[in-house]
Amino acid sequence: MKPERFNEFSFVRRFRAINRSVQILLCIGFVVALNYLGANYFERYDLTQSGKYSLAAESKGYLRELIDVVNIIITFPEDPDAPELARIHTDLRKLLREYEADARRDGKAYIHVEFVDVHRQRSRARELIHQYGIEKENCIIVASGDRIKEIELPELYEAKDGQWSAFRGEKVITSAIIEVSSEKAPKLYFLSGHGEMRLDSVDPLRGLSQMSNFLRERSFRCDVLDLTQAGEVPADADLVVIPAPQASLLPEEVDPLRRYLSDRNGRVIVFVDPGRRHGMDALFEDWGVLVEDLMVIDVDPKYRTQGGDLIVRHFGEHPISNLLLEYAGTAYFGQARPVRMDPLAQEDARLQVNYLIGTSPQSWAEKDFRTQSPIQYDAERDLPGPLSLATASMRSARSELGISIPGGRLVVFGNSDFVANNRFQTYGNYTLFINSVNWTLDRSNLLNIPTRPLESYQIIMSHPALQRMLATFALLPGAVALLGLSIYFIRRH
Repeated sequence: MKPERFNEFSFVRRFRAINRSVQILLCIGFVVALNYLGANYFERYDLTQSGKYSLAAESKGYLRELIDVVNIIITFPEDPDAPELARIHTDLRKLLREYEADARRDGKAYIHVEFVDVHRQRSRARELIHQYGIEKENCIIVASGDRIKEIELPELYEAKDGQWSAFRGEKVITSAIIEVSSEKAPKLYFLSGHGEMRLDSVDPLRGLSQMSNFLRERSFRCDVLDLTQAGEVPADADLVVIPAPQASLLPEEVDPLRRYLSDRNGRVIVFVDPGRRHGMDALFEDWGVLVEDLMVIDVDPKYRTQGGDLIVRHFGEHPISNLLLEYAGTAYFGQARPVRMDPLAQEDARLQVNYLIGTSPQSWAEKDFRTQSPIQYDAERDLPGPLSLATASMRSARSELGISIPGGRLVVFGNSDFVANNRFQTYGNYTLFINSVNWTLDRSNLLNIPTRPLESYQIIMSHPALQRMLATFALLPGAVALLGLSIYFIRRH
């Protein structure tokens, strides 16, 4: 090409147009290539010293094993005028973004996250009700196939002195993912044959239909067990529930339960009402529990409703009751009997018995509740309060190699009214029940993921320090920018 052609105006214009077009094409190609590499070959780095923005290695390990897609649906409304809701959305979005990133393999996303405002997205809310049968807002639905786990707000945060102190969302959500993605759903057997409360009954006082729906919505399998016919606890039993028998169990029924607990490291939850012969004294003795034939009387008005229900406000430190303890929750019982630790249980080093819930100091356990009217406290015959209304027993088992492994677990409540249809939907009541189920099945300790403290930072500066900061971060960059503009205009002219 002849050099003199660059002096021709038309040639130079065409040359510049071609040059610009090539530059634009190269720029577009660079952006496309960069996005392709970023989408297919990317790494995420958490530069914080504590790794606060990364999932625990245990969570990542479970996510890598997923074979089915897990849907996580959040129904907390996003209201910028409500600081608590804004905080929940911020914490959840940061956390769930990590789940989506770590659960993506071979171009497929195994975690799908959706935020739904049930007030604005009416059609989507109706779809959720039809698909999952859950109508309430302010919860998280974790689902895979037909298995569903519901997470409510108090489960996401630890509270101290009425304020949120730590975020435990990762532990709760990862546990829910494990539950809904596991192939085998837990099998619960409800004992029958002694006038027990029934799963198919809609009776408000003695029915358990609300509990039945609650369990099935959470992918539990429920069945009925009559030990007079079966003879033994079925091999597929993960948990046996004894819901308030009205007559004593026979020795030939109690023995299979004792063998199930001791020999097979079984799991049992028992509800025993006052004034009823239960016939399970030998079983309770094995597990360090005293279930005495007394009735709890509490005269403190703070522990009684106008209708006569017992309000439970005292909770022990245990996985079953910790949530209600942290949030100063309550549970609503009818008439109850004391259930406490047998002092002789301390002699068994492998047995651990814990207090769960109790009454006020103004309560007592009445011995003559069948005959005395009006009922009055008798220091010589009655048991003074505060009283324990429920206990949880756990025994560690020894393997052939001498290693201590988890053994059987037993939870006993001195009341069954709180799980009946007319009271079950009360928050403290169903929380006690489902936490008892999860603890006995060892589902509350699936993970060893620490909670994350809620950190807030506040900078307190003196006026001279603030002026120095403005000079450093505002005046100096502004002066450099002004100098650059001055040089630009000088060169132009």
